[in-house]
Amino acid sequence: MPHRRLPEIEPTVTTALDLAAVRARFPALDRRGPDGRPVIHADAPGGTQVERGVITAMTDYLRRSNANSHGVFPASQETDALVERVRAGVGTMLGTEADSVVFGPNMTTLTWHFSRTLDERIGVGDEIVCTQLDHDANVSPWLALAERTGATIRWVALDAETGRLDLSTLQVGPQTKVVAFPAASNALGTVVDPEPFVTAARSVGALSFCDAVHAAPHLPLDRSAMGMDVLVCSPYKFFGPHSGLLCADPDLLMTLRPDKVRPAPDTGPDRWQTGTASFEAIAGIGAAVDYLAEIGIDTIAHHESGLAQRFLDGVAALDHVVVHGPWEATERTPTFAVTLRDRSPDEVAKHLAGRGIFTWAGHYYAVEPMRVLGLLDWGGAVRIGFVHYHGPDDVDRVLDALAHLAS
Repeated sequence: MPHRRLPEIEPTVTTALDLAAVRARFPALDRRGPDGRPVIHADAPGGTQVERGVITAMTDYLRRSNANSHGVFPASQETDALVERVRAGVGTMLGTEADSVVFGPNMTTLTWHFSRTLDERIGVGDEIVCTQLDHDANVSPWLALAERTGATIRWVALDAETGRLDLSTLQVGPQTKVVAFPAASNALGTVVDPEPFVTAARSVGALSFCDAVHAAPHLPLDRSAMGMDVLVCSPYKFFGPHSGLLCADPDLLMTLRPDKVRPAPDTGPDRWQTGTASFEAIAGIGAAVDYLAEIGIDTIAHHESGLAQRFLDGVAALDHVVVHGPWEATERTPTFAVTLRDRSPDEVAKHLAGRGIFTWAGHYYAVEPMRVLGLLDWGGAVRIGFVHYHGPDDVDRVLDALAHLAS
């Protein structure tokens, strides 16, 4: 099957983003900080704010159609129709078949669930490829699989200076069974081209497994066109509810044997869902997908590229601030891991919070990147993450707050 690279972050033709109209659709952005100004939710990589239509879709479902699936009465049939409709919408967004879409509580749970189905396919001497750029949800399940089966882990190395993966260390062989990689780094913002990983996996008949959690709110994704066997992401990172999505080739899903209760279906994506799904969350996922389609991912990417460039230009003048990751706005998302001279990440995050700027301090479950950068024992870094509902003024306020921390 042919595959292609991730599309360029900055498209050739795009529509300008109406920032005021976008911000009006996110109720949480009305919150005020200590100085009376709107807070800046720069914690977006840990979970974006929720669009108004998503909130409405979830509450409307609970008010009118709250029922379990596969019944003969109207509310149950409405639930079935909802699930079918949202699966189709997710398929369009992620370039995958509707019957390839598995709903779950979060990406991590779905990845553990999927990895356990490979126990019978992997044994002593087999290999699993992981990267040093990944969130631990795309590392720990594979480490556990290797421990259970006697397989070994091959690492794709992270270059600490550039924040990019060293593709010369991407090595596969006849014993390689899984190649796991990110579409973008939740820690450094680095965008990863899937093509080398997909090609490597296919060359030896291995499965390719892409963590697209961080990429989904920023970049267009297409599982089928990119040639990925499995793609996972989390709607609460793209303006929806807390939930997870796993999309895989339907034939692959059929050949594996997930844990399930006996009455569960023997075919289709429902076979992979343990217990009753969160149908209100599925309603919210559908609304989030519709919202992204309305705004346009190319429009979003173009706007965010400008935010990233503005931050990079501004922080370059702050000698006491170190940015870890690529310095090219076209090779990253607007997510930045920063450290400050003589100040701990917790101290910096608390200072920013006091100015109405919400950020994360720590490793944010990106254990391997922080280890490579030598930051794990230091307390990690401060992560500043913008999305399309942020504007230039938000970037400037963050830069001003960082400037005030000069020693």
